[in-house]
Amino acid sequence: MPSTKVLAIVVVVIIVVGGVGAWYLLSAPPATPNVIVMGTTDSVESSLDNAQAYDYFGWEIITALSSGLVEIKPGSSAGPNDIQPALAESWTVSDDGLIWDFDLRQGVTFDGVRPFNASVVKYTFDRNCNLTGNGLFEPDGPQLNIGYDTIIDNVTVLGEYEVRFYLKIPFSPFLQLMACAASYMVDPQYAPMDELVTYTEGDARASHPLGLGPYTLESWERVGGKDTQIVLRANPYYWNAAAGLPKTERIIIKMYSDSTSLAQAMSSGEIDIAYRQLTATQVEAFKEDPNVRVWEGIGAQIQYLCFNQRMAPLNNTDVRQAIAAALNRSHVCETVFHGFARPLYSIIPEGMAFHKPSFTIWGDANYTYTRQVLAKYGYDENNKLHLTLFYESSGHYPQSAEQAAVYKSDLEASGVISIDLQGLDWATYRAQRNAGTLQLYIYGWYPDYIDADNYAFLPFASWLNMGYNETYPAGGVQQHSLWLQARSTADPTQRESLYAQLQDLQAQECSVIPLWQSNTVAVSKLTVHGIVLDITVNWRHWLLYMGEPATTGP
Repeated sequence: MPSTKVLAIVVVVIIVVGGVGAWYLLSAPPATPNVIVMGTTDSVESSLDNAQAYDYFGWEIITALSSGLVEIKPGSSAGPNDIQPALAESWTVSDDGLIWDFDLRQGVTFDGVRPFNASVVKYTFDRNCNLTGNGLFEPDGPQLNIGYDTIIDNVTVLGEYEVRFYLKIPFSPFLQLMACAASYMVDPQYAPMDELVTYTEGDARASHPLGLGPYTLESWERVGGKDTQIVLRANPYYWNAAAGLPKTERIIIKMYSDSTSLAQAMSSGEIDIAYRQLTATQVEAFKEDPNVRVWEGIGAQIQYLCFNQRMAPLNNTDVRQAIAAALNRSHVCETVFHGFARPLYSIIPEGMAFHKPSFTIWGDANYTYTRQVLAKYGYDENNKLHLTLFYESSGHYPQSAEQAAVYKSDLEASGVISIDLQGLDWATYRAQRNAGTLQLYIYGWYPDYIDADNYAFLPFASWLNMGYNETYPAGGVQQHSLWLQARSTADPTQRESLYAQLQDLQAQECSVIPLWQSNTVAVSKLTVHGIVLDITVNWRHWLLYMGEPATTGP
């Protein structure tokens, strides 16, 4: 979405229930009818219809109310071996990568009445991905923006519990795409083929088209278009209930207006968990509180520096490399984010399969290299390279002004670069990006589906309007070719090799420079267990439970 190591250690064990593999946290007790209260500053942006919802919190609730064909194993890097069965028990792919067959789980029902089968899968994708051609969800919707229509040709029912996907292109991260909330099932009884489902005051069931998840929607309260409270109740017909999921009967989610009120609610004991969006300062304070636990894990949000290569001298690769060497990623992570972000040395995040930190070749604050290179082009202390760094100023990205000030300080510390700062509100920022008037500018990304494929294209993304794309120059053409090969091969070893080559080339070309990667943080009472923070950034409500107070960190 145009937006390192996991600190919580997860112990996983496999059990067999009726021939079906199911995992759960080793220390977790059997499910008990209890309640957990969670606080957040988030709100559902548009709806809980996954043909429309395209926001983090909306997807969080969708994954609690529905299920996909497959899931990503918690605590993993979301690689090829980290996909586990969900509504599909098994699958096969043709040699050319264009046909995927799924054998579906039997005995699964909506509300204990209507069966889940291959027809439901076809209905879901026909509706949400507009495979019927009715145009209902154009020109927006996550499936359109993610490009489902460029990947899936059609979905065909082979039998009651057999479904086939015909693809337009070989697409190696297809299972990761199927694990995305936009691929989760809808209930045909509540999901009209020609109408989106939106919030209905006082009627939770009529407010979403979903089903088959670990929870049902007990209530959803809004005031003035903003959520005030959402209550989830355990689904007695959940297909994985035999594994003791969900672990908590009811989840009450309370919405707070800002981080201050959220932190106060956590400190006073009004809530059991605070998740999104506490400030770094607030989290630091909670780390000193013996009555709470601070959970930290790797995040998937990244930011990167873009060069408008239609403007000299940024069309010169040497100059871009010199700027890359002058940056000091640790500085911004420590001063602006207080350690709750980490330096990033590839456009593919750390903690994700196929990550390679190729940009480490330039170092951090490597001013000797910067001065040597720029001297070849006539830049020195008396004739500095003068650039304007643009940043978003309306809160779309976190603490952008503070970030920009640090980047200015670090680049100017080279002694041969001078930076002017220019802040623009998000609408103006995008408009000027499209007009090609930004010289040096900061952009961010949050993933749609959790795979290197969803990041690796950014250095040649045409919508960034850098004058560097898949058709120009030679480096862009080479990157695009490697990306296409990596997304079309089913061989993980070959994918790893291709992504390594791609990341090395991206570090040489420096069309964009990765800056930092977010951490994910939650604060809870000592009695809360089951929080898993990993590269998927999925919040798994169904794993949460209350137990004995923790005596050590997560």
